Amino acid sequence: MSTGTAVLNNRMHHIEIITQLEDERLEQFNELIQAATRVDGHEPIGEHKFLRMQHGDDLAMGMLAREGGRLVGYAHTLTFTHEDEKRVSCELVVHPDVRRQGIGERLIARVVEHARSQRAQRLDIWAYNDSTVSRHFAESFGFVAGRQLMHMHRHPGEPPYLAAPEGAVIRAFRPGVDETLLLELNNYIFRGHPENGAWTMDDLLGRMRQPWFRPEDVLMLEVAGRLAGFCWLKVEDRGEDGRVGEVYVIGTVQEYQGMGLGRYLLSRGLSHLHERQVDGVAVYVDQSNVRGVALYWSLDFHHHHVDVCYTLPLGETRPSAMRAGASGAAASG
Repeated sequence: MSTGTAVLNNRMHHIEIITQLEDERLEQFNELIQAATRVDGHEPIGEHKFLRMQHGDDLAMGMLAREGGRLVGYAHTLTFTHEDEKRVSCELVVHPDVRRQGIGERLIARVVEHARSQRAQRLDIWAYNDSTVSRHFAESFGFVAGRQLMHMHRHPGEPPYLAAPEGAVIRAFRPGVDETLLLELNNYIFRGHPENGAWTMDDLLGRMRQPWFRPEDVLMLEVAGRLAGFCWLKVEDRGEDGRVGEVYVIGTVQEYQGMGLGRYLLSRGLSHLHERQVDGVAVYVDQSNVRGVALYWSLDFHHHHVDVCYTLPLGETRPSAMRAGASGAAASG
């Protein structure tokens, strides 16, 4: 661990670099996230990167901006390789009380510096529930909009009944038996996917240690005795939104496409959530996944908001000069 210092608006702020988020830092981080969520209406940090920081990861790094002993800003990065291209992904949040004071700009400057030190070809920053504020913040650093992740919702209610395709059987996940099978199935279905395609056993077990995890919420799909897909559901109490059921991960093996397995698996997942008496269902789907989006529309999901991944190509050249005065509001995802 090392520390650095930056002067922001004539006030001294310390930026602490960490590779694991624990103990007092974790408590302060949770307070920061709660404050931002109350104001912005959504969580500013995605779960999969946060879990890596919580448990420690050589490829993950966090930057904590402090004003005195108070945590006022946080950014974390994850270095990974996708399609032979080295990338750094970033999420960032600034406390609502101290936005527009330059904290976000200084954190991003440090993130760009870090990405270059990793010899990354590009830097991505996620903006949850994209807005004019996050667009201005990203564009002021030369980022351009890339991937768009649709957040779709479904009102409570039992979905239409769908008969099982021939040979298809759904069973619950078996703790202590299915971990390796699920990991291999996930990485096969999502090979090449930037978030889901290269899970380790630590990634899988880290999710299973979360308070919301229940083995019966992981539906394993078999066809003629062979694993062909799975639907992992997540149920949480989310304040004003009530008890929300999320289609956390769902996928089927490509070799079985055309049998209606995805639609059947999703309908069974929705029936399971209905039995768990959720107040609504949520799912994230890449906007470019035309078939996936159409499937959700057909089962009465509707558009809620869009998360955007903004990208800064790095290459061998230095980035364009950063304009002063960019907003310090959270840009995350």
